[in-house]
Amino acid sequence: MEERLKALEIAMKLEEEGKAFYIDASEKTTSSFARDMFRSLAQDEGEHLAKVEEIYNKLNEEKKWPKIVTSIGDVVKIKAIFPKDAKDLKMSEEEISGSIKVLDIGIEMEEKSIKFYNDLAEKASDPFETRFFIALAHEERGHYLSLWDYREYLEDPASWFGMKEGFRLDAG
Repeated sequence: MEERLKALEIAMKLEEEGKAFYIDASEKTTSSFARDMFRSLAQDEGEHLAKVEEIYNKLNEEKKWPKIVTSIGDVVKIKAIFPKDAKDLKMSEEEISGSIKVLDIGIEMEEKSIKFYNDLAEKASDPFETRFFIALAHEERGHYLSLWDYREYLEDPASWFGMKEGFRLDAG
């Protein structure tokens, strides 16, 4: 029991750190697209935190894993990457470099969360507990993919567009 509670405490800390990171990133970025994406990720992390706290409190009270089916949020949702504002397409090299550094930190955080939740799911003995941690890992994977997609866009927009649109060879 104590081990499960401790794992949930660590999960709450990860979610709090993620939320704080994305809020900070949203306030520092010059890109309106990135600001919206980071705010959305911060909101998702807040929802994760609330769900982990709910499970923690029930587990602490009932002394057994709650028999509820948990869904953290939408299934993996990769945020649309194409910026709506044309000024986001004209970032300076310095802005791009800075954005990539922030994205790399976010990607690393998400990787850490995915691994942590997958490990907890593998160790879980209750099917509801397993499902809860798999759901969390799944959501974090969506964040990871969104961050990685935006990173690829910033590094090589032409290739990114080609990949998204599908490369075509025309014999005409």
